Amino acid sequence: MDRIDVLGDSNSRIDLFTKELLAETNDSELQEIVKKAATELNSPIALVSLVLDQVQFFKAHIGLPPVLESARGTHRDVSFCQFVVRDGKTFEVTDAPNDPRIPQHVVKEYNIKSYLGVPIMLKENVMGSLCVLDTKKRGFSKNEHESLNSLAQLVNKRLEALILDRRKSRLDLTEATLKPALKELSKSLTSIENLIKAGNTADTSIRTFINHSNHLLLAKSEYSDALLFSLEAAKKANQLNTDLLLELELTVKDGLDCVNALQEIILNIESTKLSKVLTAAQDLSRNATNLVGGFPLPELKHDPKIYTKGNFSIAIITNCLLVLSAELGKLNSKNGIVLDTQKYDGFIDLIFSGNDFSESHIESAEIQLKKLIGIELATLSIRSRGNKLILKFRTVGEGNLNNLEPRLEVTKN
Repeated sequence: MDRIDVLGDSNSRIDLFTKELLAETNDSELQEIVKKAATELNSPIALVSLVLDQVQFFKAHIGLPPVLESARGTHRDVSFCQFVVRDGKTFEVTDAPNDPRIPQHVVKEYNIKSYLGVPIMLKENVMGSLCVLDTKKRGFSKNEHESLNSLAQLVNKRLEALILDRRKSRLDLTEATLKPALKELSKSLTSIENLIKAGNTADTSIRTFINHSNHLLLAKSEYSDALLFSLEAAKKANQLNTDLLLELELTVKDGLDCVNALQEIILNIESTKLSKVLTAAQDLSRNATNLVGGFPLPELKHDPKIYTKGNFSIAIITNCLLVLSAELGKLNSKNGIVLDTQKYDGFIDLIFSGNDFSESHIESAEIQLKKLIGIELATLSIRSRGNKLILKFRTVGEGNLNNLEPRLEVTKN
């Protein structure tokens, strides 16, 4: 058959394709990799092919016929790379015209006789293939297989770097937007605080009037019953006003705490005291933790600076509390989240637990948190132990701090 589609409907990997991955501008690093692939495997054509919903897109290429070079892709159902995506492993063709597994369109149209493709990965998803093609029938040696697989690892790293660059640009844009917004929000909340102060002053005046009225009513008059009725109504209104002012005052305080915590996140804090990070995370997660019984901060015997940047560590602990709260919410628990700390040479463990957590709940929380974070750092590890979730932070100025430049890796979860 000229056309074969073995992938069918799109799956989760389609969501990972971004404009950076699909940009038609030449990527110099990927271009060097395909040149090396063509040279090392002695093949006239080499491609980094991304297999999408309907087409395969050539992110980098060398040796293509002019029409394919201009188009930078083909329909998916005429591709060989779709078989790499389907199987998640190397796909080899040594005699394409006589191979019933593959579509024959490119064989006839471009005289392709042999092919070797290996998977390229992003977040454990096969995105396409690094492949070589030849216009003559041939096999590929063990060394050539190994060479192409090694080059595919370089492609994987480059694709991940493109995604991380996109995340960073989004974060930069978010930071630029958040700063003036938070400043304006803080200003508005401060204005509300001033209104509350004025309300409390009025409340004092009303209470003074009520006290005077009580005194005057001691002397009976023909107006006493009417005054007494009005006075009782004024007392109720005053109590309601006092309660509302108190609730508004507490709400504004919580709002200002959250603004301050968000401001800590968008600042580029190199290292921060643990107490400051925990307080910010408590403020940001308060709505969720209150629903499940709260998250009281422990008295810290030790308050070290942690090596992970302050903005990132606040985000990590906040998300940890949100994930744990969600797990407790499933159980309708109101027993809250407990935090203990354990400090030792160069590290401090934050040990999160709760009366209603089981081992499976904590394991689920660990997986969710790692997926949310998406990267691993040399200065932080996350693990579960029984019904406890442990965040292990390296501390500043203690223990061995050599070789602690943050390294980004694709998480295994």
